[in-house]
Amino acid sequence: IKMLLSLVMVLVVTACQSTGVVPMENETYMIGKKDSSPGLGVSLNNKAEVYREANDFCSQKGLSVKTININVLPAKFAKLGSTELEFKCIPVTE
Repeated sequence: IKMLLSLVMVLVVTACQSTGVVPMENETYMIGKKDSSPGLGVSLNNKAEVYREANDFCSQKGLSVKTININVLPAKFAKLGSTELEFKCIPVTE
């Protein structure tokens, strides 16, 4: 039973990790993240965390985030939801 619990904990921890910022073509980037919260529907926390990560990445370059595409899959019974954000870093406009 200890081994099973350990395996479940490892899966839960790794399932909710972000891909980090992944470079794509034409100066676009992607971040993907599984939702670790149980239940059904869309997790706004997961979506917010993906945007925070993108904002941190762009702000280090003195730029801001421009969303190209966002895909949010809601959690279903026995299936975690996920958020994928495709974005560019653009000059900050006021």
